[in-house]
Amino acid sequence: MPGWFGAGRGGSYLYPMIGAIVELLVSWALLHFIEHRNLSVLGFRPTARRLRLAGLGFLLGVVYLTVFYLVQAALLHDPYHLNTAYGFPAMLKGLWYVFKSVLFEELIFRGALLYILIRRIGPSKAVFISAIAFGIYHWFTIGFGKPTQVAFIFLVMGLAGYAFAKAFEKTGTILLPFALHFGFNVTIMILFSRNSGIGPQLFIQAAGSHIPTKSLLFLACMIGENFVPPLLVLFWLRFVKREPF
Repeated sequence: MPGWFGAGRGGSYLYPMIGAIVELLVSWALLHFIEHRNLSVLGFRPTARRLRLAGLGFLLGVVYLTVFYLVQAALLHDPYHLNTAYGFPAMLKGLWYVFKSVLFEELIFRGALLYILIRRIGPSKAVFISAIAFGIYHWFTIGFGKPTQVAFIFLVMGLAGYAFAKAFEKTGTILLPFALHFGFNVTIMILFSRNSGIGPQLFIQAAGSHIPTKSLLFLACMIGENFVPPLLVLFWLRFVKREPF
């Protein structure tokens, strides 16, 4: 998957936390002055139901992508092996990187702005706008290329953004889209290193085989890796009870 939810690495450990604090302050100001509400409307409070949904959302991404990558590796006769050079400190650093990038994006795209849009223009339009913004945003984090690549990034990330925004709108808590987003990114960037910008992580392939781009297997893998995960989220959300917004 070409850089799902990826952003540039760099910066000290302090800067992301300052950025998160600034985001929370801006979110509070927007909610206070526009909706006369506070940050509690974003569903930060970890109730039993919210934690259960967040746990299931995290596992959904991890389990699906893990099975997908293992099956793909088996078809290519290029199994994954444990990277013995990858230590616990490196994993913590990688998890922190994923955590801060996901937190940054969730506060922007599934936070106060989405809540205000839902209240002002309705959930359907608000979720759609959030998805479009998420797709456009990833042109800048992943990078521009050929028109087909630009369109592909927009479709993949827009669909992912739609699924995450729908998770927020359906459950009334930012914890679920965060858990979904975090689960996908951990699997892609920590467990299987599918994001080339973060380097080899926990499991690696010895041969590093590539699928011929004009084969049916390539098409199936592209769909399974990029489009099935958000569609799976949307299917699951159909069975999740809606919370009053």
